[in-house]
Amino acid sequence: MAKEKKVYLISNGDFRDSANVVCWPMQEATLKSVKAAFTKLGVKTEVLPKFDSKKKHGFLNRQCAGTDVFSTIEPDAPVVIVLSCWAYSTHVSGALQTHRGPILLLANFDGTWPGLVALLNHAGTLARLGVKHSRIWSETFVKDEGFMKQLQTWVKTGVINHSMSHVTDANKLTLSSAAHKFGEMFSKDILKNRRIMGQFDPGCMGMLNAVLDPGKVGAVGMPIEYLNQSDLLAEMDLVSDEEAQKMLNWLVKKKTWFDWGYDTFEHLVHGQVLSQMKMYMAAGRMYERYGLSAIGIPYQLGLVRQVPASDLVEGMLNNADRPDIVSLETKKVVHKGKPLPHFNEGDLGSGVPQMLMNEIYQRKKMAPETTLHDVRWGREWQGKFAWVFLISGGAPPAHFGGWDKTKVYRQPPMYFPKGGGTCSGVSKPGVITWARCYEQFGQLGMDCGTGEVLDMPDSEVQDRLNRTTKVWPIANVHIPGYDRDQCMASHMSNHITIGYGDILQELVSTCMHLGIPTRVAGDARKSLR
Repeated sequence: MAKEKKVYLISNGDFRDSANVVCWPMQEATLKSVKAAFTKLGVKTEVLPKFDSKKKHGFLNRQCAGTDVFSTIEPDAPVVIVLSCWAYSTHVSGALQTHRGPILLLANFDGTWPGLVALLNHAGTLARLGVKHSRIWSETFVKDEGFMKQLQTWVKTGVINHSMSHVTDANKLTLSSAAHKFGEMFSKDILKNRRIMGQFDPGCMGMLNAVLDPGKVGAVGMPIEYLNQSDLLAEMDLVSDEEAQKMLNWLVKKKTWFDWGYDTFEHLVHGQVLSQMKMYMAAGRMYERYGLSAIGIPYQLGLVRQVPASDLVEGMLNNADRPDIVSLETKKVVHKGKPLPHFNEGDLGSGVPQMLMNEIYQRKKMAPETTLHDVRWGREWQGKFAWVFLISGGAPPAHFGGWDKTKVYRQPPMYFPKGGGTCSGVSKPGVITWARCYEQFGQLGMDCGTGEVLDMPDSEVQDRLNRTTKVWPIANVHIPGYDRDQCMASHMSNHITIGYGDILQELVSTCMHLGIPTRVAGDARKSLR
């Protein structure tokens, strides 16, 4: 890349302008740091789009805005997508598919302003679309020597290659004979009987890494049932207030804590939770009606304008200990005492491992609950890098130790104007298996490993919550050999799926027998050599 060539710095943002206005000051600060870094390397920059005084921010907030901006940029020009907060990858991914110049995804590494989450979303999306790109991240930018060295490499070559020594192709690893047999038998059952994946309105969260090719997923025994969220609303209308109240009473009797208030615009109120109970019943009935093995509600964007948040609903569905749902058709209880695996935000890349892990756990008579989390942030703690895995509220209470350790807060008004409760708590210490299914350059893949949820003092946990989103469920996770730079270099999504207990070999074996290319990441791979 010639130094005299101008680099375009693109500010990509949220669909929701309320969020963009709040996040703009941080984006300005990040742009200032990025421009300073390029200036130090002798490279000229131009920021696009320009600040809009009417909108009070300078973010791209629609795909059409992204295509308009890229129509003004030379097709071979180097572009940097600058990410300091959550951003919809769909705003830029279409234009980047036909852009010929070098593409760099550049993010801060901060809990409060999660550009790193957006970077992983964008990287997973571009790989899914077959778009070559590089990724880079930093906490201090110009002061970060490693960052500056990598940025200089990109300026010179248009490419940054990160070390991938922390991931190993599963074909090169040795599994136990018991795990091999387990995977062979389980995969045969999947291919014979299929596992139908129910996905509502995919793509509405701005994450194309959450949308997998139905041909490829169906070919490994997991056909997709595309569902419509308007039908979920119609199903909710069939649930009476009395039925919904019984669900809420069940939670109260289980000693679930609710942060009740009186102002529906700011607080959690009874009507919001009653609506969530109706969604819980409706989702469970649709799960039964379509013969699903997993279900995913994106919630945004359509449902956010119609009903309270889906997160408490999702935590209930993901839990084995939950209120009974009676089918309208059969009049029988739907999968009594078992989770109905729910993939938050309609992310099928989590739905696939959640379904597999849930069934593996059940077959091995282990706790079957799974969830996804955002790879939100992380820092050192007692000599270990401890990730903050955090999601908007859909984690199962079993991960916190039960309903009596579960707290239900109102979702933040900026993102959830109609409110609704979280399913929040602090994940208990213990060994976990983690995974992520993805599609890159035309091929499915699965990354997986093991880790540990750490037991931390209340003060440390609270500080981590305060630096991220304090009303959401948290898991403080150490994955040996999969620390900040390793995960950021290779992880194929902003999400990660976890469950308690080591089932790594069974999961790897099942994926390999299904024909899903699989990598084991972190130090877990060393025990399989």
